[in-house]
Amino acid sequence: MVEIKFPQNLSVNIQYDSELAPFTTFKLGGKAKGIIRCSTPQQLQNVVDHLIKNISDFIVIGGGSNIVVSDAGVNCFVIRYFSDIPFIERQNDDVVVFGSTKLEDLVSFSVDQGLGDLSFASGIPGTVGGAICGNAGAFGKQISEYLRSVSIITRSGELKEFDAEELCFDYRDSILKRTQDIVLSARFSLLPYDKDILTEQRVKVLGERRKKHPDWKKERCAGSFFKNVDCGFPENKRKSAGCFLDEVGAKDLRVNGAYVFEKHANIIMVDDAGKAQDIFDLSSKMDMLVKEKFDFQLEREVRFVGDFLGKPKEINNVIW
Repeated sequence: MVEIKFPQNLSVNIQYDSELAPFTTFKLGGKAKGIIRCSTPQQLQNVVDHLIKNISDFIVIGGGSNIVVSDAGVNCFVIRYFSDIPFIERQNDDVVVFGSTKLEDLVSFSVDQGLGDLSFASGIPGTVGGAICGNAGAFGKQISEYLRSVSIITRSGELKEFDAEELCFDYRDSILKRTQDIVLSARFSLLPYDKDILTEQRVKVLGERRKKHPDWKKERCAGSFFKNVDCGFPENKRKSAGCFLDEVGAKDLRVNGAYVFEKHANIIMVDDAGKAQDIFDLSSKMDMLVKEKFDFQLEREVRFVGDFLGKPKEINNVIW
């Protein structure tokens, strides 16, 4: 394999022919041509420009908390836009944050600053950029409700600014999933709020998560696998996908090393013998059972990366 040389002034970490498993919460995934770690918008912009000039395919991931990477890996470079150190700044009642910052760090910062109310997102894994791309949410609220604008870089290396309304947000969706533009940074408009109330709400949300969800920092999972279902309820309310999966006995399902979490029918786990293909096969079985009983198909929230046995032929994207 011919290695692309990155100038030292780019100040990035690159691992050639390296496995993606350590960079996903499922701890699964084969090799990429190279994994390039960036934490700032400037680093990311420099790397994207360099890869474009060298005509090299690439994809971008964040915290790896909402993806299943193929056991065979991917035949391209992977940029990991992620930082353990939060890059957050308060500007009056606005908060500006790098897309590489963990969503949990943004929530914690806003609570400490007495700005509300992102407490609903407490405990949601992944980065701010990933949360915006997938319009992350919980308890009837979504991140897009508090977003003012984003700075992005396109697949062709062009820098753009968008107001939140231009991103075509929908339930667990945005236009970014289709354009594959990358969120460099974001501006949130928050209101002054009682810090004690915010802290109390945050503690409550984290407590609710502990009751129903595995600890993604210790256990191999990716949170809710399927989107909740629009059943025509008033006020845009959706019915939990887990309710339908409970009805078809999903908690008893297992495919090799992949199985359904005993406390939540919409969460897939893997044991030490688990493979990415096992997750694909188990999720397909879950979807099939719901289709057979209720005559509709579930829609995935978690995205697959790379090739899987049974992947629909019409899909050509690396991330799908």
